[in-house]
Amino acid sequence: MYKLTDRRASEEITLVFIIAALSVLLIFSIIFVILPEFFNKISLLEPIQDLVLKISEFFGYVAINYYQFIWIYLPLGAIGFWRWSVWLFKKSTSFLYKPKIPSDDIHLHKYSIITPVYNEDPKTFDQAIRSWIRNEPDEIIGVIDHTDNRCIEVFQSIAKDYTFMKLIIATKPGKRPALAEGIKEARNKIVALVDSDTIWAENIRKSILVPFDDPLIGGVTTRQHPIERRTLWQKITDIFWDMRNYYDLPAQTAMGQALSCLSGRTSLYRKDIITEDLDIFLNEIVLGRKKESGEDKCLTRIVQSKGWKTYYQSNAVIYSYAAPDFKTFWSQRLRWSRNSHNSDLISLWEGWAWKHPFLAFHIIDRFISIFTLFFGPIFFGIALYLNHYILAVSILLLWMIGRGIKILPHLKRHPKDIILLPVYVIINFMIAIIKLYALVTIRDQKWIRSKNRKSVTSTFKKIKNFILTSEIIGSLVFIIIFIVR
Repeated sequence: MYKLTDRRASEEITLVFIIAALSVLLIFSIIFVILPEFFNKISLLEPIQDLVLKISEFFGYVAINYYQFIWIYLPLGAIGFWRWSVWLFKKSTSFLYKPKIPSDDIHLHKYSIITPVYNEDPKTFDQAIRSWIRNEPDEIIGVIDHTDNRCIEVFQSIAKDYTFMKLIIATKPGKRPALAEGIKEARNKIVALVDSDTIWAENIRKSILVPFDDPLIGGVTTRQHPIERRTLWQKITDIFWDMRNYYDLPAQTAMGQALSCLSGRTSLYRKDIITEDLDIFLNEIVLGRKKESGEDKCLTRIVQSKGWKTYYQSNAVIYSYAAPDFKTFWSQRLRWSRNSHNSDLISLWEGWAWKHPFLAFHIIDRFISIFTLFFGPIFFGIALYLNHYILAVSILLLWMIGRGIKILPHLKRHPKDIILLPVYVIINFMIAIIKLYALVTIRDQKWIRSKNRKSVTSTFKKIKNFILTSEIIGSLVFIIIFIVR
C-alpha cells in the first residue's frame, strides 16, 4: 500500500533542497559581484568559485547588453511573479493537509455504490465491479441502459453470487437520470457515485468512509490515476491529474474543506442532501440551456451551497481510463473546461462560494490564468523578433525548470516522464487555447450519453467560434505590443 507519510516527507525534503540550493547560489552570486574578496577569505573551493563566476558573468552580460530592453519584458516578469506566488501559496497550504486516518475501532457507515452504465467495455466493467466488491459495499446498484446487453449480462453473471447487487434497466437516456434512479433506490445513508470504468484499489473502504464521522462533511472524493499509461496522452493526463492530487485538492481541503469538484469517477455523498434537490439536478438550466454533462460539478454545488463541507481523501486511490489519443483528449478537456466555466460562474453568482475565500480565490485565479498563459509565448515571439536570443532561451529555460519543479510529485511516481517535460510545456499552452475556446462556447455542450450523440453546435458556428477565439488571442498580442512598443 502506498505510504502517504513517507512520500509527502520525501517531497517536502526535495522541494526544500531545491529552493535552498537556488537561494544559496543566488546569494553567492550577489556576494561575488559586490564583495569578490570574500571568497579569498573563506578559501572557497575553486570549482564552486568558477561556477559562480560564470553565472555572474552571464547575468552581467545580459544586463549590459539588454538593459535598454529589459523594461519590455516587465509585464512577463510581473505575470511570472504572480503565477509563482500562487503556486507557492498552494504548495504551502497543501502541507497543512492531512487525510483522515481510520482507526481499528472506526464506526463503518453503510454505503451503496451506484454506477450508471452506457456502452461500456464489458471486460472493464467486470474488473470494476470486482474491485468494488473487494471493498465490501453494502449494496451495488447498476443502472444500465436497456441497449447495453453485454454489460447487463456481465452484471447479472456476477450478481448471482452476491445478494446485495441490484440491476436497474434504464430506458431513459442520460447519465443524470440514471444516477437519480439509483440514488432513489439506494437503501443506505451514504451513496458512492462511481463511473463504470473506474477500478478501486484494495482496502479503501475505511478511508472513503471515515470522513463521514464528521457530521459537517457532506461529500468525499478520492485520489485518481489512469489505469493505463501506454500513450503520450494518457501520460500527460496522469501529470494533470497529479497536479490536482498533490496541489489543488489538498490545499482546498486544508484551507476550508470546500472543493472545486467532487469527481464523477468516484465520490461519496450523504444521500439525504442530494435527494432533496434531485429535481434541480435533473433539470439544471445554465445560461438558458439544460445541462447534461457536468453532473459532478452540479452535485458539488448542491452539497456546498447548503453549508456542508467536502473532503479529499488522498489515501483512497482509484483508477480510471484516460484519453488514449489526441482527439479524445481534446474533446474531454473541452467538455471539462466548459463545465468548469459554467460551474464557477454559478458558484460566484449564487454567492455561497464567497463564504469560502480560498475556493473563491481558486476560481478567480483559474479564470485569470486562461489569459495569462498566453503571455509566455507572446513574449517569446517578441524576443525572437527583436533578435533577443539569450532572453528567448532564458524564457525557454524558465518554462522547463518551472514546470519541472511543479511536477516533482508526479516525477517521484514516474521518473522517466522527465523526458515528456518539453511536450508537457507545449500542451499547457494548448490547454490555454482549449480553455479560451470553452469560454467562447460556454453555452454549447455534447450530449455524451444519448443515442444521437450529436453536437448542438453547427459547422458554421464552430468556424465562427474558432475565428472569435483567434481574434481574442490576436487582441492580446496587439495589446501587449502596444504597451511595450
